[in-house]
Amino acid sequence: MVKIGMITIGQSPRKDVTTEIRKILGIVEIVGIGCLDKFTREQIEKLEPKKGEPFLVTLLRDGNSVKISKGKIMSLMRQCIRELESEDIALIALLCTGDFPEFESKKPIIKPGKLIHALVQGILTEEKRLGVVIPSFGQIRQAEKKWKSLNPVITVASPYENPEKIEEAAEKLHVKNVDLTVLDCIGYTGRMKQRVREITGKPVILARTVLARVLRELC
Repeated sequence: MVKIGMITIGQSPRKDVTTEIRKILGIVEIVGIGCLDKFTREQIEKLEPKKGEPFLVTLLRDGNSVKISKGKIMSLMRQCIRELESEDIALIALLCTGDFPEFESKKPIIKPGKLIHALVQGILTEEKRLGVVIPSFGQIRQAEKKWKSLNPVITVASPYENPEKIEEAAEKLHVKNVDLTVLDCIGYTGRMKQRVREITGKPVILARTVLARVLRELC
């Protein structure tokens, strides 16, 4: 059986993500690991971003979401990669859509952030409008930089806290008449995707299912 390593920047297991991924992947063994698996709440608090510092939003084992400094998580991600390399895995997938550098690894590393960015660029032409939904207002500048070549309309709705806010974000995108929406966080679900599609009346890209389909193709 094919084994796939999956790294969350929060704590494993991320059954909220892997349950949907398995429906597409089929019969594979998922070896999950989290950057914060061995961390106490006090240790996690020390990884919180300073004002103006780029950060990522992730989920803990207790169901709470946290903001983690992007710079402080890098060494932990490298540790997770080394741990997974000791397993008999075919691929490593990151369960985060953030922009990451190239990591040294003996195994291919699949980054959903790059996948969805490339997919959107392959679909939209210059005259079309892209809608982007992100988890936190503090990430707007990061999102503007990431999607600037596509003149994005950016809205905010956390997939973890008050998920009904996704409908408000979708309404804003509908008013702006976007042609395509990308849900730019691995935490957004298939149900959220369907709701955004219903409200905007336009196609929606969901990171976790794009990742799953690429992994299936590679396996």
